[in-house]
Parts: sequence; structure tokens; C-alpha cells
Amino acid sequence: MRSLRARLFAATLAALALTLALTIAIGAVLTRRQVDRSQVSAVARQADDLAAQRRQQVSYVREITPLGGNVLELIQLRTTFARLVPDVNRSSNGQTTYQGRRQLYSYRTLPHLGLLLLRPTSVRSAAWRPFLVDLLFAALAGAAFAATISFLLARSIVRPIRRVAEATRALAADERHEPLPNEGSSELVSLAQAFNHMAVQLAASREAEREFLLSVSHELKTPLTAIRGYAEGLGEGVFGADEAARTINLEAGRLERLVRDLLDLARMKRSEFSVRREDVDLAEIARESVRRHEVAAQQFEVALQADGVESWVEADHGRLLQVASNLVENALRATPAGGSVTVHAEPGRLVVSDTGPGIPVDDVQHAFERFYLYDKIGKERPVGSGLGLAIVKQLTAAMGGDVLVESGSRGTTFSVSLRPQLRSVDHLEVGTGQTA
Repeated sequence: MRSLRARLFAATLAALALTLALTIAIGAVLTRRQVDRSQVSAVARQADDLAAQRRQQVSYVREITPLGGNVLELIQLRTTFARLVPDVNRSSNGQTTYQGRRQLYSYRTLPHLGLLLLRPTSVRSAAWRPFLVDLLFAALAGAAFAATISFLLARSIVRPIRRVAEATRALAADERHEPLPNEGSSELVSLAQAFNHMAVQLAASREAEREFLLSVSHELKTPLTAIRGYAEGLGEGVFGADEAARTINLEAGRLERLVRDLLDLARMKRSEFSVRREDVDLAEIARESVRRHEVAAQQFEVALQADGVESWVEADHGRLLQVASNLVENALRATPAGGSVTVHAEPGRLVVSDTGPGIPVDDVQHAFERFYLYDKIGKERPVGSGLGLAIVKQLTAAMGGDVLVESGSRGTTFSVSLRPQLRSVDHLEVGTGQTA
């Protein structure tokens, strides 16, 4: 397979050869025509001079006289030239056939006679051949110059593409490489910029994937170690059956939540993941999320309630309920016993707030990053898998909304904003408090 540079060079040379051939052909035709005109003009001038001389020296002698340069002079009765010239009574120039050969002629009228000069047309090839040779030399010089320019142009085009190919191989091998320089034509600059952007994004993606795998492996290792330890301890009689069962069940639940959240995140990255567009009442979502977590709220000894007005938005009912449930579960785990969690519905927004210790100011901006808060407070509070808030962020974005977090020294508030639907408020819905 030939290289791109060879193909560009060959294509340029082929186009150049075709152009030169066409130029030489047109130049040869034009040169020949110009030589023909010059020859006809020369014969005509000679005929004018001879006719002027014959008119001054009137002679009625008919003769055929060879002149220099293969020119033949004929002085005959005009009627003799009837088959050689268009009109024997008018002077003319052109070509004619004499004794079976094509001739250039120039005809002039004399008193009672006609003067005809003839020159063979075959003489023309010798006349215009030097011009053709010069034209060919000029064409060869132009071809050599154009070939050099074509080679340099092909190399200048291929060099950036070759750099991209080498950088791509390095990128595939996970090797470091310098950013591609932005040089060359606008298309090549655009190619280099696109590749550099792709390389940056791929590096960030690889780093995020590496961190994610490290975090997942760490979170899987902790409950598995606990399950194995209590299972071995149960077999050796170190732990009682109730204590081992309680711990194993707790760690198995943590593993189950982690696997479920990982599957949710994986589905969001796949093309078949979709959300419906339907009218959803935020007040109903608030009540349903509270009903889902009443038992958990009692176990955590946290008051859980829903309030707010009927507020219709455009969203996916199931996905929005999942968002609310994740936020409520997160709030319950972050709130100490005796605290409260409120799910509030208002026009275009669903707000989940708690009375927990809050999120440190420096960590608020990282609240939706995978495992970030889990690593920060995992040893202090009964947190979940560390993926819940990341799922909330992605689900909300998929529904065309946004989620924000506000936190202080006491309490955290998550606000989910969605596109509202124009509906009238029929009545006020206030949830009842659920206290353990």
C-alpha cells in the first residue's frame, strides 16, 4: 500500500502532466497558426512588390519563374488561374492546390494578366519546429519545478497527519506524548486541536476510571472482609449466631446497595437509557418518598415529613422518585437521632433538608462526586454506597433539570429544579410528621 505522501505526489504529477500536455498542444497549435499567418504575410508582401514592379514595366510575356525560398512566380492570363484562386479579377491570399500539392498563394492582378506566387505548405514545419522545441524545454523546466513544489507540499501535508498517527499509537499504548503543534493549513490545525482535546478528555476519563475502580475495590473489600471474618468467627465459636447474622446481614445490605448503584450508573452511560416526558406532581413525589422511608426513619430515630403545594413539572415519575428516595436516604443517614428530615414541594422545585451536622464548606462543591463524601465521613456516620448523590446528579440532568446543595454548620439542603408545567394549584398538601 502506497503512502499518502506518494499518492499526493503521484496525483499532483498526473494533474501536472495532463496540464502540461494540454498546454503544449494548445501552444503548438497557436504557434503553428501564427507561423502560417507570418508565411502568408511574407508571400503577400513579396507578391505586392513583384506586382508593383510588373506594373511599372508593362510586359505581356507569360512566364513561370522560380524564385528563392521555394517560391514559384506565375504570370499568365487571368483565366489560367480560374481553378487556383476564388476570383481571377481580384487580388487574394490563402492556400490552393497546384500540381497535386498544397501551396500557400498570393494572387495579384496585372493589366490583362495575373501574378500568382506559390510556396509549398511543407515549409511551415521547419519554420515552427524551433518554437515547438523551445516550448518543450520550457515545459520540462516547469515540470521539474512543479514536481519539487509538489513533493514539498505533499510532505508538508503528510507530516502533521503522521504526527497524529504516532500520537494515536502512543495514546493507545497509554504512553505520554506532547500536545500536537497547531501548524499548517486551517484543516490540519483543526485536526491537531481536535486530537489534543480528545487526548485531554481521554486522559481525564482514564484517571477517573482508575480512581473509580480503586474506590469500588476498596468499598467491596471492606464488607467482604467483615463478612468473611464473622463467618470464620462463627465457625470457630468466637461470635454468637445473632451477632454474626446481624453483622453479615448489614454488610450484605451494603454490598447490595453498592451493586445496585453501580448498575444504575452503568445504565445511565448506555444508549438505551432513557427518561419519559410526563406530567409529575412534586407533592405526590414528596409523599411517596416519605412513605418509602418511614420504617428507616423510625430505625434512625429521625422525624421524616413531607409538605408543600401541588406542583406539576415535566419529568419521569419513576426516575424522579428515585432521585427523591436517594436524597431522603442520604439525609436520614446524615442526621443524628432526634433530628428531622423534610421533603418540601414548591413550584418547579423539590427540596430535601435535614438537621444533620452539615457538609464542610470546602467539600460542598464535591458533594456529587463518587465516593468523595463517603471517604470523608464514612467512619463517622452510617452512610450508604457513596454513589447515591452521583446518581441523583445524573438522573436530574437526564430529565433536563439541575440539583444544588447548600450546607452550613447545621443542616444540609438539596434542591432539585425541573421544568414546570402550567397547571393551577387546586389545594394545599401538607404531610404529617413521622417520628420514631
